[in-house]
Amino acid sequence: MQYFIVCHQLPRKGRLKACKGKGILRMGLQRIVAEQFGRPSGVLGNLSTFLMNRLNARMYASVEEEIASREEAVLDLGFGNGYLLRRLAKRADNRYYGVDISSDMVAAASRRCRRFIELGAMRLELGSAESLPYPDGFFDLIYTVNTVYFWPDLDQGMAEIARALKPGGRFLNLFYTAKRLDLLPFTSSGFMKYTAEELAGAASRAGLTPAACAIQPGLSLKINAKKP
Repeated sequence: MQYFIVCHQLPRKGRLKACKGKGILRMGLQRIVAEQFGRPSGVLGNLSTFLMNRLNARMYASVEEEIASREEAVLDLGFGNGYLLRRLAKRADNRYYGVDISSDMVAAASRRCRRFIELGAMRLELGSAESLPYPDGFFDLIYTVNTVYFWPDLDQGMAEIARALKPGGRFLNLFYTAKRLDLLPFTSSGFMKYTAEELAGAASRAGLTPAACAIQPGLSLKINAKKP
């Protein structure tokens, strides 16, 4: 309100400049938020991952439903601060791996999951979907939660995931619908918004057999893609 009063008292030319400046500031803040969701770092990265852990609660629960102790090797693609990885490691006795594009998040998750790393049950590395540092046919399950918007090359990422999966292995891709993302102003830049059909198509092109289901109807989806 105070800004509006000051702006309103300015001459018309001054008001236009002030309002334009406010718009530029808003766009700048939105861009910063988008960058932190895509590659968290520093204090803002800690805050953004804290928020993501709460916003993604239903998605995390959906991943937990898919995880059992029968999985031999599980990869979290874009693990953030390691919140979900630690939950899974406490719940099911598997070998867990993780890659993230943010060195700050690798450090944060390593601290959070230190006990499992020291036991040899978990390994975290710097990396990306487009170049996974693992041999062919290594994983029983790969999952990612709300990272696909930030992949530079969707088809390359899917091809790498298919390569790293064992025959019969699965890839879980959890994401928000464009309708849901459009409600968040900071997703106007830096986010590539996909339909379920587009992501299922990319999985199919990589040689996987996809099936989509709703987590929150109209808001979030999960694609379960299996390697023949």
